[in-house]
Amino acid sequence: MTEQVNPPYANRGVVIVKEKDVEKPLVSMVDYIRVTFKTHDIDNIIENVLHLNKDFMAEKSSGFYGYVGTFELDFIKVMYSAPGDNRGVLIELSGQGCRQLESFLECRKKTWFDFFQDCIQQGGSFTRFDLAIDDKKTYFSIPDLLKKAQKGECISRFRKSDFNGSFSLADGETGGTTIYFGSKQSDAYLCFYEKNYEQAEKKGIPIEDLGNWNRYELRLKNDRAQSAIKSLMKTMDLTLIAKQIINNYVRFVDADKKVTREHWKTSLFWSEFIGDVGKLHLYMKPQKDLYQKSRNWLKNSCSRTMKMVMEVDKHLGRTDLSDMILEAELEDKHLKMLEVFMAQTADMVV
Repeated sequence: MTEQVNPPYANRGVVIVKEKDVEKPLVSMVDYIRVTFKTHDIDNIIENVLHLNKDFMAEKSSGFYGYVGTFELDFIKVMYSAPGDNRGVLIELSGQGCRQLESFLECRKKTWFDFFQDCIQQGGSFTRFDLAIDDKKTYFSIPDLLKKAQKGECISRFRKSDFNGSFSLADGETGGTTIYFGSKQSDAYLCFYEKNYEQAEKKGIPIEDLGNWNRYELRLKNDRAQSAIKSLMKTMDLTLIAKQIINNYVRFVDADKKVTREHWKTSLFWSEFIGDVGKLHLYMKPQKDLYQKSRNWLKNSCSRTMKMVMEVDKHLGRTDLSDMILEAELEDKHLKMLEVFMAQTADMVV
């Protein structure tokens, strides 16, 4: 008989707590957006789609994907094309850009549905739309999920899957595992990974400080992105769309030699996970600190050097560090960042 590897459930001690005091085990969010507009009226797009005050945005004479210039407010980017170029205008929001836009939506008492509707009213076409689900209950172990997939216990529309992982050469301890479903070049692509390992390495903190944390990302392009937005505007339920996408592409099962593979029963852990996903609501976690990236860079890259100079200053009775700071000349991008940071969120929306 073939040995079955069933991903274990999280350790669930019998602890009675009030529901309001518990962080939701599953949280879904909009994680990346690209939407194009067949217009060169960038002022209209900034004002009537993003509802931002253009004066707070910095302009760069460069862009991506063939666009020639960019207006940006930290991670919120609006690119424009050359006159006569039918690319028009592109709004691009990374994951951090989505979190920042949410702070402006919150200020205006609006939601993602309002943003999507504004895009549609302006003739927008969604060319990339990513959803993400954070699972801190960890309904399954991703390394064990990988073992099931490698044993053929994953029924999927995708023909290709890939994975990566790491381990310490010092003690053999494993690091985070990532599973990719589908091809990165395709219009639909799923990525499941251990977010706690990623964040621990990124922030330089012990993995134990973060606890259990899986991340499931759904990356949609072109027609798939358009279809997801269209369905979302009908249902007004992000979690229903996320559940339908996952169910459409991936299902984990338990092997049974008595029946053909397509009739294998869905694994209990997978049924429980999908059931909880279906109960999620649109999640907004505004990020108001728009200069955090530069601050983090300073802390991670320069803080030790600055402390060393400060200690030397103390020992020699000098002021080298403060002199360097006072004599530094801010570039336009720093002045714009300072202006944005000191402004109130309400000042930047229209």
